[in-house]
Amino acid sequence: METITTRGRSVDIPVCVGELTPAQYEYYSFLAFALGGGVIDPDYFRVRWFSYLIGLKKVDYTILKPEHIAELEKQQGVIERFFRTKTVNGVERQSLDFDTPVNLLPEYKGFKGPGDWLDGITFGEFVQCLTIFESLAEADAEGVAEGYADIARVLYHIPGESSVPDLLAFHAPTLFSSVWSAIQAGPIDINGKKIDLRIIFRSSGGSRPDDKTGWTGITFEVATARLFGTVKDVEAADFWEVLLYLYKCKFEYIHDKNNSQK
Repeated sequence: METITTRGRSVDIPVCVGELTPAQYEYYSFLAFALGGGVIDPDYFRVRWFSYLIGLKKVDYTILKPEHIAELEKQQGVIERFFRTKTVNGVERQSLDFDTPVNLLPEYKGFKGPGDWLDGITFGEFVQCLTIFESLAEADAEGVAEGYADIARVLYHIPGESSVPDLLAFHAPTLFSSVWSAIQAGPIDINGKKIDLRIIFRSSGGSRPDDKTGWTGITFEVATARLFGTVKDVEAADFWEVLLYLYKCKFEYIHDKNNSQK
């Protein structure tokens, strides 16, 4: 959070997506859709978003007296962290940042989703979402839209007879992608300790033919250990508990292998 001074008062505003309230996130997404659709440009996005965050609601700060406009424009740079820049074919392009493992919409229109870091989902739901997510790479626009809606149905338990709200169809896969990317990117904090879950996905020497079963096959392997029970029990188990079990197994395998080579 940063403190903005305007017209003799101080206002604390979020400066990155992970600090937004559900209401702020909903409006941020609304502006993002408008920006993506070419309805507004990046410069106006900055004006509108900054105006909203300092409490002007639907009024732009540019209608204020010149001295108040100047005061705010000196401070507008604090919202630049909502943008991320990447170079594509030598050209810099900006887009809005939605990368956070925090679930900024824990509940929306009566549908309840997972907690931060997908806390509360089952391992079966994780496998289902990841399978859908990985299939989107080869999907056309219609297929991608359907996949996004399917992920929202899983994470927010939206029944088949109910339509998926547009915002959840965007938010749910975005949240899933953010958490999955964070897991694969580096050590994460679990109960106050940094744990590098990346070892689960790394080769540790030796190989065997790929049976192409992916995470469904991993579910079967976890079930054979009987710690969680049958395949259905594994699917119903807490996602993070199963992931930590896989980490423990891989860690012990690597440790035992290293000791045997000494």
